[in-house]
Amino acid sequence: MVLKKTKNTWLPQIVFLAVLSGLTYLPRIRELTYYRDDWYFLYDALVIGPRALIEIALHTRPIRGPLYELYFSLFGLNPLPYHIVMYITRLAGGIGALWLFNLLWPQKRYPNFFLAVLFLLFPGFLWWVAGFEFQPYVLSLTLQVFSIAFTLKAISSETPSKRLGWTIAALLSGWAYLALVEYAIGMEVFRLLCVYLYVRRKDNQLTFVPSVVKTLKISTLHLLIPVVFLIWYQFLFDNWRRAQDAGTQLGRLFDSPLTTLWWVVQLFRSVLNVSLFAWIVPFYQNFYGNRLKDILLGLFFAAFVIVMIYIANIYLRREPSDDQEDKYDSNNWPKELLWVGLIGTVCGVLPVVLANRVVTFERISQYTLPASLTGVIVLGGLIYSISSQKIRIMLLAGLVGLAVLAHHGLAAQAVREEKTISDFWWQVVWRAAAIRPGTTLVVTYPGIPYAEGNDVVWGPANFIYFPEKQNRTPVTIPISASRMEADSMLEIIKGNRSFEKTDLVIKNISIDYDYKNLLILSQPSEGSCMHAIDARWPDISIYDQPLLHASFQNSKIENIDPHGESSVPPAYAFGSELPHEWCYYYQKADLARQMGDWKQVARLGDEAQKLGYHPNDQVEWMPFLQAYAFLGDQKQVKVVSTRINTEPFYKQQACMNLSAMAKQGYPLPSEMQSYVNELFCI
Repeated sequence: MVLKKTKNTWLPQIVFLAVLSGLTYLPRIRELTYYRDDWYFLYDALVIGPRALIEIALHTRPIRGPLYELYFSLFGLNPLPYHIVMYITRLAGGIGALWLFNLLWPQKRYPNFFLAVLFLLFPGFLWWVAGFEFQPYVLSLTLQVFSIAFTLKAISSETPSKRLGWTIAALLSGWAYLALVEYAIGMEVFRLLCVYLYVRRKDNQLTFVPSVVKTLKISTLHLLIPVVFLIWYQFLFDNWRRAQDAGTQLGRLFDSPLTTLWWVVQLFRSVLNVSLFAWIVPFYQNFYGNRLKDILLGLFFAAFVIVMIYIANIYLRREPSDDQEDKYDSNNWPKELLWVGLIGTVCGVLPVVLANRVVTFERISQYTLPASLTGVIVLGGLIYSISSQKIRIMLLAGLVGLAVLAHHGLAAQAVREEKTISDFWWQVVWRAAAIRPGTTLVVTYPGIPYAEGNDVVWGPANFIYFPEKQNRTPVTIPISASRMEADSMLEIIKGNRSFEKTDLVIKNISIDYDYKNLLILSQPSEGSCMHAIDARWPDISIYDQPLLHASFQNSKIENIDPHGESSVPPAYAFGSELPHEWCYYYQKADLARQMGDWKQVARLGDEAQKLGYHPNDQVEWMPFLQAYAFLGDQKQVKVVSTRINTEPFYKQQACMNLSAMAKQGYPLPSEMQSYVNELFCI
């Protein structure tokens, strides 16, 4: 009885949307912490408080500031609630899309559900794992969907009070979604297309021109959304981001006619990416590079979701409205999907292209979001052009499966990256009780090429070592970190320049890049420990990047203060402390080596060996080799030599490091010097 009562309601479809999206986005949500630029935002909030989040967005997208402030006031520094809110917002957008599609095509409830599924699981947006920074983008998309639906409700309402209420809702949500993401303004064309479809459906005797005139007439109030926003944004708002200034971008057009041709190429590329390639490229980029257990887990959930798709297909096809759907304009509807979706997608990505950007899936996948609504309509038009229902459901299941695999692959990569970073900094804390302010870090994480995104270095470092409150902006970053771009790498190798840099767009942080005061920290491979490079006797691995081989002499180990007050990484960002295994003993031994406490180094080496610990990277025997040699323990030197000498580069490095000890005030006994020369230097 209950099932019969709910069969004609939205409840079954909403439940299916929640289940499908939950299986896609939620399995690893508890493992996600801070991702990439989240460090930037949350460090500002840590040391300044919520008001810093308002100032960050004040001259770029000012409505984001209060949103960030609200979330931070509610959830603080705990990452989990942000990821939960991100999911709920995304689910709300999917439910809104289902409502919108049913308003546009009321007799197509069954295919509308699958369009909503495609929209909700759209795999082209890859920043959903960044739970803090990208909240506004997802919220903007949800408000965009609801604003257009509110417009349709307003123009179809028969009473003035309802019409007014829906219109106000459409205006407010419309201005809000544009204020959050200004380049979504192209989707206002899709709003007009939706009104046009409503006009034609109400009176299918109207020809094209009268339909357009009527569309504009009944949309007059709703045109205030883009018009008022553009007036405010271009003429009243103090915008510091030149890419968002229409005059700047149009000026480039007139400077070079070739710009127009290039824009056409990028527009074509962007449309294809949003409507078609989003279902293939992110899957290919993010799935196969994972560990086997992550691949198998993704396949399990993808199979589960595909089964749910077939269950939804069987259940929803039994709705009484199906007979009407099959009779309703079955030939013209896919064509309508195609032309509406294509025009909407072109206009949706056009502002991005006019800003000299392009919609891709690498670092700027947020540009796919606004037009993803129309991109899935294009895809739906292609799928429902196929007459065979079996082939259609197979295609839908296949696309959804690819989306699930893409999202699970992305989540696995994000979790792995965040775990790598947290483990790295736990080792740093073991090694460095304190790092001196003014230090510029050069860090290599295993398998994380962060290029200009140096937030993932200075963010964790300052969270741990300098969490103290500051009382002014721009925020001072006590420990800076070099970017890993070509120009920066040259500065690292030279090691002779320093300069202060304030974020030129947000102007909310000030970083002193001092290439004369570097500290190089490297974890060459996943199996290696973190190595704090001491120019006196560096532990350089065969897995280290060429950059480190060229610049190790510029690393100043004195930037690590061995006598400073110990710092503890906060558990909400770094998890629990790692087990005290080989890397713990290596870090403590390296710290003792820095202080010249060779007895402590030897004691730690003996203890580690008794416990059965050993390195995966044999260069990590170096501090113990030096200690045993200095203390005259020929037996242990011989044992360690058999491990180090398995790699010729390490043998050569051992010779150099042992020879350097006398210059640093730690001469070896003459008999030991002859012995190590024979072992390592011949």
